[in-house]
Amino acid sequence: MLDIWSLARQQYLEESQKRTARQQESATYASLIGSDSRASDTRLVICGSKNCGKTSMILRFLNRNEDAKSTIALEYMYGRRNRGKVKDVGHIWELGGGTNLCNLLQIPLSSNYIQQCSIMIVIDLTAPYDMWSTFYTLLDSARGIVDNAIQQFVKKSSDSDEAFMVDRKAAFKNHKDAEYIDPFPIPLILLGAKYDEFQDYEPEQRKNICKFLRFLAHTNGATLAMFSSKMEKLVTKIRILLSSVVFGATAPKTICTDYNQPLSVPCGADSLVDIGAPPLINSSLSLIGAMNPRDIWHEAYFELFPAREKHNEREDDPAEDMQHREPEIDELIEQRTRELEQYMQHKKDRAALEAKTQQMAYHHNEVLGNL
Repeated sequence: MLDIWSLARQQYLEESQKRTARQQESATYASLIGSDSRASDTRLVICGSKNCGKTSMILRFLNRNEDAKSTIALEYMYGRRNRGKVKDVGHIWELGGGTNLCNLLQIPLSSNYIQQCSIMIVIDLTAPYDMWSTFYTLLDSARGIVDNAIQQFVKKSSDSDEAFMVDRKAAFKNHKDAEYIDPFPIPLILLGAKYDEFQDYEPEQRKNICKFLRFLAHTNGATLAMFSSKMEKLVTKIRILLSSVVFGATAPKTICTDYNQPLSVPCGADSLVDIGAPPLINSSLSLIGAMNPRDIWHEAYFELFPAREKHNEREDDPAEDMQHREPEIDELIEQRTRELEQYMQHKKDRAALEAKTQQMAYHHNEVLGNL
């Protein structure tokens, strides 16, 4: 039987627990109210293969009923989302020209906004021979720019370089492939485009391409998805994915690694064991120089999709597009081009004259030496 002091102590403990619970509930509510009252301001940079539907995807996401035009250099669009009394803004930058204008990535990926940035690399599924070079050319260029932006950012703040990467590395800390994953410093998405055409490829080719894409995404800490502007189901899925990146909506958790279906693999949800070994078609393939999985998969990739000669290919010149003609600017360009050609010819003639003069001087000295 409890005495009066025991009853009082028990009542005190119960009241303390209730008071603590109420305080925690109030704190949680306050934090939710605080987060809801702050407007988000994010930046998404989209780059990748040429003519694969990047602009169409952005327009569909922003609900803009416009005809997609070829992207010249770097173009900007934005979207807004009303959340109560708060307006979230998402800035979207699209890089045109494939891999030719990588240096322009430093404009949207500046140190002032690097914490709010994400990047999407779009790969043309119907151009497997260019897949590897397109991805790594853009990725390596962007990584250098982002690393530099982070260094500039930490110089102006109290955060350290390591602190900036805590969240990105934490996602893979306990992953069984942690030693093989080099997470990109900011959120990264790898998107395979033109799936409507890709789905008609031979099963074995689809299987191999999907393997390579899963490896590229997994080892760089990227989310993997596929898209086609001609398939409404995929349009809906990509809108959900973009909304999670741009406006902080709930990210899709669906996982699909079946190469007979559009791939969908969230960041950190894959593994090298599930991906399997690279499709080596040459049993005598030399891997002596392979120091890491990237080298091994690189060798396997070029066995299946050897690099093609591009010397007969002609890049489209936006300056020749009639819809972008500016008479005054075009005339100035022509003038500068003529001046450059004249300068190069003058330089060539001068070099030839100097070489001839030196040769004559050499022969003259040789003749004098024989006298």
